[in-house]
Amino acid sequence: MADAEINIEKIFANMMFGKNKTECGYFLNREAESILTYFDRQDSTLSVEKLDCITYERLLRQGFRRYNSLAYKTCCQNCHECIPIRIPVKTFAPSRSQRRILHKNQDVEVIITTSPADFCTDEKALMYRNYYNHHNEEEPGFKLLTLQEAAEDLKNMNSGYSGVINLDYKLNGQLIGVSILDYVFDQHGFITGLSSNYFYYDIREEVLKRSIGVYSVLVEINFCLQNHFPYYYLGLYLPHCRKMNYKVNYKPYQLLLNGIWSNSQGLEQCPQVLENYLRIENEKSRSCKIDTTDIFDFPEPGLIYGYDEISLVTDNIPLRLLYSAYNQGVFPWFSEDDGDPVLWQSPKKRFVIPIRQLHVSKSIEKFLKHNPYTYTIDKAFGDVIKNCAKQKRPNQNGTWIGPKMIKAYKKFHKAGYAHSIEVWKDGKLVGGFYGILLGSVFCGESMFTIEPNSSKSAFILFARAFQKAGGKLIDCQTYTENMARYGAREITRKQYLAKLEKYAKVPLKYGINNFFSITK
Repeated sequence: MADAEINIEKIFANMMFGKNKTECGYFLNREAESILTYFDRQDSTLSVEKLDCITYERLLRQGFRRYNSLAYKTCCQNCHECIPIRIPVKTFAPSRSQRRILHKNQDVEVIITTSPADFCTDEKALMYRNYYNHHNEEEPGFKLLTLQEAAEDLKNMNSGYSGVINLDYKLNGQLIGVSILDYVFDQHGFITGLSSNYFYYDIREEVLKRSIGVYSVLVEINFCLQNHFPYYYLGLYLPHCRKMNYKVNYKPYQLLLNGIWSNSQGLEQCPQVLENYLRIENEKSRSCKIDTTDIFDFPEPGLIYGYDEISLVTDNIPLRLLYSAYNQGVFPWFSEDDGDPVLWQSPKKRFVIPIRQLHVSKSIEKFLKHNPYTYTIDKAFGDVIKNCAKQKRPNQNGTWIGPKMIKAYKKFHKAGYAHSIEVWKDGKLVGGFYGILLGSVFCGESMFTIEPNSSKSAFILFARAFQKAGGKLIDCQTYTENMARYGAREITRKQYLAKLEKYAKVPLKYGINNFFSITK
């Protein structure tokens, strides 16, 4: 498949995606918005077997689902309830109640069906119609599904995709349940997972007592395990939807939170994380006021996502989260240009300047004696951060300061925590930097330079004033050669958090706006 790999990459580069709005199928009086694409619009000139299964494998990992030849992903602006969930089958361990259900259904026969002619039989259409009507009869505005409509639904779910199979569940030769499943392949032709598309079953009381729905999931996880498929995709988990929140009973699981698969172990150790995460993602306040008692507790780095310096991943940067982050040694750092979600970082090693160890070079000392610049604080925050975003840096393509970051930090500035230091020459802004002030800790974010020594001189003057005001620590976050010249050194995350806990509660002797009145 070596030749096919290149073509597949081209397909992804040229895939057509659209958006669609419909009535939400889970919550009343809500509108759902989805991103969608079609498998049957792929390049038909490629002679790649099961190309749709290869395409869907990548889409599935990004949270897409399938109906017929349509792949779709929810992207509702004011709701983040639909969370893709999957089971890493090698680590799955059935609970005591799940083991009892397995034992109870030992007499059930499971048959793999691969022929499309067997996907939509009259027997299956009748079972599906009864199942659908039984489970939806209490929904407002519900209309009974006819047998013909049921047959058409089954046809749509079982077609439009070349990787469909059915698992037929039978008791004493009689059909009692059917799973519609999708194989997905990697570009080398290996099956990497099985996606649960739909499960319907006999609604007779004697079948309901068997918990056949739970049994089907357990069987399909085991099916993946026996065939060495790494993942079983369970569809969508909705925390506040009764019909969809049972899926976290299969542990350990993974949730796709803003493009990164999280680990259930971490979420379970921090039981409020997911609830607070949803609250944050749905937060759209324009207010610049911060309730300092309403702190979001960030998880330990690595606990949820497995990356040892990432604490959380979100889609936006609400003010409350930004305030909570800096007070816990966390900060957002991501590439908005590359389409990254917001990655909330907490480095294992922190680069800091203990203010008493500030180093000033002889050249800067000499420059300050004949300084041509004027310095201000918080006079042009928006201009400073925009110039920082434009600053070209060695070994760096683009910038991490995108529109989302700029908007968030401008609000943080209005709230009184983010500050800018400006350098002026002949009335023009020629340098500066910005950062966050927490008590006697200053967290430097970024700087820019247009005229020689503009930001360097501003930083030295600011640091000296910061020390006179009682400042204790300047946080440079991660190593840079530039900050190393000023005496910055690495300390561990634990050491940094201890210093932050101690110094963030100690206010400066006088306000930051008075700094430059005593430095020149």
